[in-house]
Amino acid sequence: MVVTLFFPIHLRGVEGTLTDTMHAILTGVGVLFILLAMGFGAAAFGKRFRLYSIGTILILLVFGALAGLDGPRLAANLPTPWMGVWERVTIGAYLLWVVVLAIGLLRAQVERSLDGLGGGRDS
Repeated sequence: MVVTLFFPIHLRGVEGTLTDTMHAILTGVGVLFILLAMGFGAAAFGKRFRLYSIGTILILLVFGALAGLDGPRLAANLPTPWMGVWERVTIGAYLLWVVVLAIGLLRAQVERSLDGLGGGRDS
């Protein structure tokens, strides 16, 4: 997410520069890495987490496409009233996925440490 630090996007009505182009390119690369991480993460746990991951990926693809469809309108300095909503849905879905993954990893770590101490669930 350092893209926004080094390559900020300009306000509407201001002629675009290299930072705008780099922002778009590097955001796209970041999205590919996010989808890749979600794909690997989906394999980390059972069927429920895999289905949740697939559902989240579908949300990212659908709402990302909706935001992308507003790209030409944004470039033409036309109104894009829903673009921010679509972007926030994608970010929110991804962040929620990260939280669910973190909880799953913490649970697995606790279970592993309990098993190592002989205090598994059967005790």
